[in-house]
Amino acid sequence: MRPKIHIATEGLEKSLFTHLNFVLEDKGTLSESELWEASLAFFSPNLEKMTNNLIKNYKLSFGRKIGEKTAKTNILNNLRLIVSKIKKSLLHTHKPVIVGGKRFGRIFYSKGHEGQIQAKVKELVKKGGGHQWEVLKNIKNGPVRISPSNKRAVELLEYYGLLEVQKIGSLCAVTPGFKISNSKKSEVHESFPTHFKIWKPFAIETWVLRDGPEKIKLKFELAAWDPLNKLFYLSLNKPYIGLTNLKNLREKQIILGLPTKLKVFCNDMSESAKKYAEKWGIEISTIQL
Repeated sequence: MRPKIHIATEGLEKSLFTHLNFVLEDKGTLSESELWEASLAFFSPNLEKMTNNLIKNYKLSFGRKIGEKTAKTNILNNLRLIVSKIKKSLLHTHKPVIVGGKRFGRIFYSKGHEGQIQAKVKELVKKGGGHQWEVLKNIKNGPVRISPSNKRAVELLEYYGLLEVQKIGSLCAVTPGFKISNSKKSEVHESFPTHFKIWKPFAIETWVLRDGPEKIKLKFELAAWDPLNKLFYLSLNKPYIGLTNLKNLREKQIILGLPTKLKVFCNDMSESAKKYAEKWGIEISTIQL
């Protein structure tokens, strides 16, 4: 069994703590991953020397040789322990920033730079992409309904004040301070002919393949049957419809697997939703209030 490697770190913690404070004062904020990069950059000029010294000292102490890769790995592991201790003494947020599968970690900052945290998170979200960036982009066009797929993204963005959650029919993510400017926008309409058979709401069970055959229930706000043309409609009926609303509706249509036509009733719709509806042949019925 290889003897345990002990690395002398006296003085390193204090010097690194001082360095990181200077970096934070200069840059304002750093993500957890950037804090590690700044720490590594601080030690890089001496990393080769430290590696060589460890190899020599290990051979003198134990009469055995360790490779350069092993020595360097042990030094880096010890540096990570030092950085972990220092983190506890630095000002930081508590919710890790994880976007697009990339973990940026918490945000570290120096006193007086609290106002830069939000901009930093927005920068990381744009860099990482994923659901977080999609939600942040789409709320510019109007409310985005909170679904199981984007719930965690919304929670992160809400924590850092990049959006608000409001109940607009259902829970939606909106830009901070969002208000429906005209109260009449809450009025919606539907114009299926009177001879149609209408369900409001409409729910149906179907089978899907996941880990095996599984029965699920699909729910729609509105459905209608045209007995003359033998057409079955699946619909949304909302004051405002965004891109996420249409994507969710079409996803459920695909899962249902029946020949159906999509139609939406609304007072207003985002530009991205209009393009999506045109692309997939979704019928739109709007009223200007």
